[in-house]
Amino acid sequence: MRRTLRSALLAAALLLARIPAHAVPEIDAPAPALAGVLFSGEAFDVSAMRGKVVLVNFYSSYCKFCAYEIGLLESFYEAHRDEGFEVIALGVDSAEDRERVARNLAIYNLPGTMAATLTHNGFGRRYPTPTAFIIDRDGILRQKITGAKTPRHYQEIILPLLRGKLAN
Repeated sequence: MRRTLRSALLAAALLLARIPAHAVPEIDAPAPALAGVLFSGEAFDVSAMRGKVVLVNFYSSYCKFCAYEIGLLESFYEAHRDEGFEVIALGVDSAEDRERVARNLAIYNLPGTMAATLTHNGFGRRYPTPTAFIIDRDGILRQKITGAKTPRHYQEIILPLLRGKLAN
């Protein structure tokens, strides 16, 4: 029995060694790579968005908290886009729900794509939805917010970054 347990543990360790480790994005460090093609057909690369404040939002078309915040996000995006605010909404739904995610984001005029189709993704594919990452104008990851964002989040976190100040 002892030999069987030891063999099982060794096999499990070897199996885990083959699974690639995924780095967790670190706050106050350069933002991880993120690139792909939006539902609109336009290519994007977060590293090319330097000079802008970017909100990367992991989203699901079935998430009630995502539904709560999407209209608020659209309003803030429309009001501050000309100041250098960008949004990338990443659908984490299954592949068969791609059209549903695309339709929902199109209704709210938000740029996005499916997380599973990204060409570069240093953020990872799955988070509780919604989860947002805020990147400052210098390409530094400044915040991670899990759960629905309220107007207060936008006022206290994003506006200072748009105005060249660090958010607390």
